[in-house]
Amino acid sequence: MEARENRTSAAARFIERQIDQGVWKPGDKLPTERDLVERFRIARNTLRKSLDKLELSGKIIRHVGRGTFVAEPPNGQSGDSLVTKILRASPAEIMDVRLMIEPQAAELSTASATTDDFHELDRCLQGGETARDVAEFEDWDGRLHQRIVDAARNQLLSHIYAAINSVRQSDAWGKLKSRSLTSERRSIYTKQHREIVRALRNRDSDLARDTLRAHLLSVKNSFGGF
Repeated sequence: MEARENRTSAAARFIERQIDQGVWKPGDKLPTERDLVERFRIARNTLRKSLDKLELSGKIIRHVGRGTFVAEPPNGQSGDSLVTKILRASPAEIMDVRLMIEPQAAELSTASATTDDFHELDRCLQGGETARDVAEFEDWDGRLHQRIVDAARNQLLSHIYAAINSVRQSDAWGKLKSRSLTSERRSIYTKQHREIVRALRNRDSDLARDTLRAHLLSVKNSFGGF
């Protein structure tokens, strides 16, 4: 499963990189779904989920019967997509939005999380605890939080949070986490992650909400003056 997820992430990153670096310009047609499926060896429905997120972020636009194209910048101005705005936001703004979204999502997820969700959450916990460096820990951290939101079973919420979660791919965020994620804080976050998942598994909505909020406040406070 992990290899398949890595191929899926590689496909999404490839498309975004081609657009961000100007290789594919507004109006350019992307390779066909068949070409991308064969290139990255993923299922077509899996590819389409990645394309859904890219379309939501304003990177691409799909026309039935014609194909998928690089989207024109809104109002003729570049760099105005949701993801671009998120990447330009300060860490304080990012964390404030996460504090508004994630605790409530966790509260919802206590009622709707499935066995598959808990299996994946356990895998994310294990991945984070055995991560060899900050980048790997951050990757598993992002997957964990995304899965918690996804377990709420609200597709729009999942898409919005995926856009917020994309900030982890920025150099600025990576440098900030490299400075702030000490071994001591990593141990604290690992413990907090397990407490959050335990509350979800126990279907304790109040505890899941409050524990996740406390965790996010810890992360925000670790950034200092931003």
